[in-house]
Amino acid sequence: MLSRQLLRIDLNLLVALQILMEERSVTRAAERLSVSQPALSKTLQKLRDTFEDELFTRTAHGLIPTPRAEELGAKLPDAMELLDDLLKPTEFDPSTYQGIFRLALPPLFAEVLLPVLMETLMQEAPGMHLLSGDVSADFQERLKQAEIDFAISVVTDTDRDVHAEPLRTISPRCYMRRGHPLVDKKMTLKEFLAYPHVRLYLPGLSRENISLVDEVLGERELYREIVLETTQFAPAIGVLARTDCLLVANMGLANSPSLEDHIAVQPIPDELKRLFSGHSGVNRSRLALLRHTRTSNSEPHQWLRQQITDHMSRLDTLGEPGSKSKSRSRSRSKS
Repeated sequence: MLSRQLLRIDLNLLVALQILMEERSVTRAAERLSVSQPALSKTLQKLRDTFEDELFTRTAHGLIPTPRAEELGAKLPDAMELLDDLLKPTEFDPSTYQGIFRLALPPLFAEVLLPVLMETLMQEAPGMHLLSGDVSADFQERLKQAEIDFAISVVTDTDRDVHAEPLRTISPRCYMRRGHPLVDKKMTLKEFLAYPHVRLYLPGLSRENISLVDEVLGERELYREIVLETTQFAPAIGVLARTDCLLVANMGLANSPSLEDHIAVQPIPDELKRLFSGHSGVNRSRLALLRHTRTSNSEPHQWLRQQITDHMSRLDTLGEPGSKSKSRSRSRSKS
C-alpha cells in the first residue's frame, strides 16, 4: 500500500537529489538538469522540506551531504534504475513472450482458424497460450471488462471503445458428405433445392436473422427445405456426414484437419451466384475481429491480432474444389 508521503512527493525531486549527490555542486547539477541555478535552489529547498533535513551544507569545495542525504544517496541509484526500467518501452519478442490470451470464437471459426493459428504460435511464440470459448451476445461488455481479448462475430455497429476490424471471407460454397450424389457434379439450382439443408448461424444472432441464401431465394419465391438450424458446429457437421443434407457457408471447411475425410465442397449453382451479385443486401452486416481500444498499444496483442487476420485472409484458399486431391497428389509425389 502506498504511503501518504509517496503519494504527495514529486518524483522529479528524487531525480534532482540523485544529480546533486553525484555532482556536489548546484551549478553543475543545474547544467545537467537543464535548469537555472535559482530554479534548482528552489528544488533543493523542497527536498529539505520533504525530508525534514538540510541534506547539504555549502562549503568552498562544494556541497557536503548530511548523514540523512548519505543514507538516501545509498538507496537512490537502485530506485532510479527501477523507475527508468519502468519508463522504458518493453521490446516484444514473440519467441520469448509468456502470456495468456482469451478468444471468443463462433464454433465454425474455431474449427478452421485455431489449428492453423496454433501451428504458428507453437513455432513462433511457444510461450503464448490461448483460452478459446464460444462467442456470446454480450461479447462487447466482456471486452470492456477484460474478460476476453478478442472476439469474432457479425456486427452492424459497435460501442465507442470497441474496435471492429472487418475480416475477409470467401464467397458462399456448398458442403456435403463425400459420396453425396452431387459430389463432383456441376449442380443446378433445381438440384440444390431438391435436397434438405442444414443452416449454421452465429451465436448471438436469432434464428429470425434470415441468411443471405434464403433472402435472395425468397425474393424469387424460391425456398429450400431447412431441416436443422443450429449454432453448434459439431452436430451440424455430424448431420452433414450421415445424410444427404447440404450446408452453405463462406468458410473453407473441407480442408479442416478433422473434416477433410468426411466433407466435400462444391460451388453453389451459377443461378444462385447471379442472384447474390444482384442483391442489394450483400453487405448489410460484416464479419469482424473485435478488440477493446485498451489493447491498442500492446505489442503482444497487436502481434496476435495480425496473426489472426493473416490466417483469416488465407482461408479463401481452403476448401477449393479439387484442393484436397491436389494436396494428396503432392504428398504422394514427396513420398
